[in-house]
Amino acid sequence: MITPVKVEKGGSPWEGRRLPARRVCSAWGIIASMRKIIRLLALVGLILLAACSPTQATATLTATATRAGTLKAYTGPRPSVTPSPTNAATVTPLPSATPTPRTHVVRAKEDLWGIALRYGLSLEDLLTANPTVDPRFLSIGANLKIPAPLYTPTADASNPPLPTPIGMELAAPYCYPAREGGLWCFTTAVNQQEYSIEALSAAIRLYDRSSGEILSQTAFAPLSLVPPGGTMPLSAYFASPAPLNFDVTAELLTALPVPPAANRFLTIQQPGTQIEIDAGGLSAVASGTFQLSDTQATANRIQAAAVAYDAQGKVTGVRRWESLEPLNGSIALDFDLTVYAAGAPIKRVVVLVEAYP
Repeated sequence: MITPVKVEKGGSPWEGRRLPARRVCSAWGIIASMRKIIRLLALVGLILLAACSPTQATATLTATATRAGTLKAYTGPRPSVTPSPTNAATVTPLPSATPTPRTHVVRAKEDLWGIALRYGLSLEDLLTANPTVDPRFLSIGANLKIPAPLYTPTADASNPPLPTPIGMELAAPYCYPAREGGLWCFTTAVNQQEYSIEALSAAIRLYDRSSGEILSQTAFAPLSLVPPGGTMPLSAYFASPAPLNFDVTAELLTALPVPPAANRFLTIQQPGTQIEIDAGGLSAVASGTFQLSDTQATANRIQAAAVAYDAQGKVTGVRRWESLEPLNGSIALDFDLTVYAAGAPIKRVVVLVEAYP
């Protein structure tokens, strides 16, 4: 039961009146409903404000139903062929193989000629690859650039090198073991022609009896010119490890005639050459002077070789010498070089020389 409320004076139009209890309850319900409506309106306003605020739209991929059947990709128009400016008849050459560069560290008692022989090179090619090296003052420990060899030996006898060499008598080759485990092999060629011969080389081959392998190296002469009736040694080096039980053969590769009118060589003499062989025959010293036969001529390069022979007449050592100083016919050029025995002791030494204008 609700007790009626008495209203004090000055508060409302019903001052001094009593309101029925039912009317008071109805008024309080209206007020509560209005409060709920206000709250609802506020909530709707907040939702509308949130909807109006700027947000980044996110695209959502949804699957779309397609008709049944096979889906074919659209390929578009076929592209046209654009002509190339390159001439169709021009063939682009393939890149050529470049030899891998090598280096050689100079050791005691080595010279440029022996190093060139070891790698199958001419002295000119070795000097071209090392322009700052003085052949007269070769330092121990110097690094030399080794270019590609002049000739790669082949064991195919049906494919000899061209041009065909002039017929020369080639002695049976023989080899001496080196300290580092390699082999020094020598042979000699005799010029039986009536004219001079140059560019002499031969192939020395080793047949390893143990493995059946055939090794081959190119043997070069220390000088280019071989006069009529002259003898020229050829030598080749086989690096370690060399076979211990082997057969050795030699084949002439190149020997070209010198045209009489070529004028590529000057006549040179060696008066008063002296040879001193040590007691054990392990080395020998050759010294003397070179002088041009024509006093009016000038030589721009002199090359000489000291060839050491053993008691059997076989080559046991070769040493090359060179001078790049101009030599006039009116003066003499002194030389002094030492040759070492690679095999049997030295019994005699022969000095060969040639001059280039």
